[in-house]
Amino acid sequence: MAALYQLEIVTPMGRKFEGLVDNCVFRSTEGDVGILKGHSPYVAAIETGEIKIHTENGQTRYAAASEGFVHVSSDLVRILVSSCEWAEEIDPDQAKAEKEAARAKVAEAKTPEEKELAKYVLQKARIRRRVAKKRPDYVANKK
Repeated sequence: MAALYQLEIVTPMGRKFEGLVDNCVFRSTEGDVGILKGHSPYVAAIETGEIKIHTENGQTRYAAASEGFVHVSSDLVRILVSSCEWAEEIDPDQAKAEKEAARAKVAEAKTPEEKELAKYVLQKARIRRRVAKKRPDYVANKK
């Protein structure tokens, strides 16, 4: 196993994760970023997207997260996001329905502001749906 480092994922509602990982991947405003132990100090804005972590016990976990920031120091990676839901917290059927409803809102939007907001909601819904499909129980049922 690769070298481990401490990761924290924090939302306004509290800590979503605190533990040792060997890898964390997220979407920054500059593109996808992967962090391994020993990464140089780094601060970046995070876009709404998927977070993937590989924990110390070999488990791979996926989360749908809203925008925020990441701070990488020598001994800690801290991700601060507006919201974060683990795949197992998202109902795949509900996420699919939300995606379809969001798609309809984009089509119904009348003003540029409404369209922009509807596109943002659709983007979040697509990410939630994609992450929900990575639930261990969902993947097992598709085999």
